[in-house]
Amino acid sequence: MRTVSILLGAFVVVLAAQAQPGDPLTPDEVAAAIAAKPATGAVAIQDAGFLAPSFCKAQMPSEVIYTPAGWLNALSFTAKRQYLPYEPKTPDIQRFLTVISYGCANGSSTGPVCQSITRAALLSDTKGTIVIEALGQGSMPQTWQNGFGARAACSSLVSKFSMADVLRLRKGHGEFIIATFDGAQLLKMYTVKEKHLKKLGI
Repeated sequence: MRTVSILLGAFVVVLAAQAQPGDPLTPDEVAAAIAAKPATGAVAIQDAGFLAPSFCKAQMPSEVIYTPAGWLNALSFTAKRQYLPYEPKTPDIQRFLTVISYGCANGSSTGPVCQSITRAALLSDTKGTIVIEALGQGSMPQTWQNGFGARAACSSLVSKFSMADVLRLRKGHGEFIIATFDGAQLLKMYTVKEKHLKKLGI
């Protein structure tokens, strides 16, 4: 089974129309982000559920989180891999926490199956005492195919959250939760732990 590869840069246009500019990084912060080593300001969290590793063999449910500088770094690195110049656009340099949510993908006797993510929200706790909605979201189409030609289409999701809202959610410090949905159905909840926040530097 294989998946069609997706480039990060393809989603900036989708999100730019939704996530409004507010608090941009300074020129020095932009330069430092682009010059940093790859994967700086980014962390991945996989579903730690008992069934996920055995069932989701093609793609594990996961969240990839980028700080504002980490997102710039990722876009710059993606451009370099394609031997393309990278010039940050206004939406790229805003103080957003960018979250990419991936669903489960697996094969079956009748062909591939996969989950789509249509909404991601940040929660202060499992009760949803504080809920932060994304300022902008864009779908990330994926196509899976097995050796017999059977295909399945689904989509992951790129979400932009205000860093000011993230700090309010955490009350300045502490863990928080990412909840992912397919329509009205809650799919997964991921805890962004202290070790993840330390790696992100927030």
